[in-house]
Parts: sequence; structure tokens; C-alpha cells
Amino acid sequence: MFRLALMNKGEVPIARLFLELPFSLEEIEENGDKVADGTAVVKNEWAEFLTYEFPELVNVPTSVFDTCPTCGEDSPPAPTEGGVQVRPPLLCDSCYRHLKLKRKHNDEGRLERLKEWFFKNQEESDPIELAELEHEIFYLAARLGSGQFTHTAIAAQSRHASGKLKQRLDRMAGRRYIHVGLLPSGDTVGYRLPPGLSYPRSCYSRLRGDGGLLNQPKPKIQVNEQSVRAAPAPRPGLKIVIKDRRQRPPTGGLPPPPRDLGPV
Repeated sequence: MFRLALMNKGEVPIARLFLELPFSLEEIEENGDKVADGTAVVKNEWAEFLTYEFPELVNVPTSVFDTCPTCGEDSPPAPTEGGVQVRPPLLCDSCYRHLKLKRKHNDEGRLERLKEWFFKNQEESDPIELAELEHEIFYLAARLGSGQFTHTAIAAQSRHASGKLKQRLDRMAGRRYIHVGLLPSGDTVGYRLPPGLSYPRSCYSRLRGDGGLLNQPKPKIQVNEQSVRAAPAPRPGLKIVIKDRRQRPPTGGLPPPPRDLGPV
């Protein structure tokens, strides 16, 4: 969050921080509140989107190191999609995988507390499944490319039921992670992400565990023509025909004597 504040003039919408971490939005808010002291870090709950603000960094020119904020190693290079560079992830791959493993190990002890605090009377009780659901919503909404989107537009691309998606979208809108309002037509409700968000497929794939597969070229299958030419022809199959008893030769394998047909 501090690194993003340096990069965005002291303002970090929680949705922007969410795109960099394998956690749910409410888990991120829980930890963000621990550093929001009201002076150096202010939690703005009255803006259009829930945002953490750093007053000392507003309108102050700052330089940002091109390193992973967790381990300090060089940041990964910008990935490409369709030959065009897209936004690189903030964390390196090894740190991101470490966070995923750590949260799985810690999740068993925290599950009951999270159920009681965050997910009371909610269908999604597993924080890991909830995080995957929310990340899928953000990824699909960013891919739609429109300002506002409906839960049916997300359901058309998702593997989840539309009712489940709408329930989660309303929950996120109620906590100001996203915005909810009527469409310009006025006939249905639409949702909107904070401006300037992008969720490249290469970043989203890390959450799903296939981060290195999307950018790798497909292997080419080469056929050795000489081996094909030298290959022996397949043997014909054995064909068994059962003849009628009248057509079978007598014992000893000799053909039957000719029948006397009389004068012709």
C-alpha cells in the first residue's frame, strides 16, 4: 500500500491494492485499518470509493524504485498480451506465491473468526473461495471495458450463478469498494470500478496458479519424414471365416468324391 501511495500521489483505492494481492477485499481492509492512524495514513470512507490517503505524499514529487516492495529484488518485466506491453505486477512471482502459501496455512486458524466477523449470514464462508470470486469479478469487469456493467454481463462470462455474483457485487458496493447506480437508461442497476484500473490476464493468472503458462508459446510438433518412410507397413489382420458343414472337406483333408448326376 505504501508503494502504491508513492506511485499515485498519496491515494490508494482499496480496489487498486486488491489487484496486487491474493486476498479478499475485506481481508485487505482489515489489515489496511491497522496502519490507518488518522494522521500519516487516513482511511477515507466518505469518498466515492474507499481509499487510503497519505497526506504527506500529496503533490510531493517522489521517486519510486523499480523493485519488488516485499523482497527488494528487481521487479518482473512488463508482460505482453497480443504483442502489446501491459501493466506489470507489483510483487515478484516468488513473493506472490509465498503469500498464497502463507495464507493457506494461516487460514485454518482464522477461518472461524473471519466467519463471525466478515461473513456472518453470507453464503461464501471460505475466505480463499471468496477471494477467487472477487478477483474473477474484477478481471471480467475490466475486460468488458465499459464504464458501467451489470451482474448479468459478468454472469455471461463467469462460471458462477448470477444470483451469487449479484449478492457479492452488492456487498462490495455497500462497502464502497465499487460504485453502484442506475444505468443511463434508468431501467436497471449497474456497477463501476474505480477509474484507471486494469487487470491484465497475466496478473490474474497468478491467482489461478497458471502464471507462467499464458505467455509461453505452444510447443511445435515436428515429424521426422525419414522415420515415417522407414516405418514398416502394418500387417493385415487375421480373417476367420466359418463355412457351412456341407462345404467342409471330410476327415483327412481330401475333397469329397463327385456326385453321380446320371446322364446329361
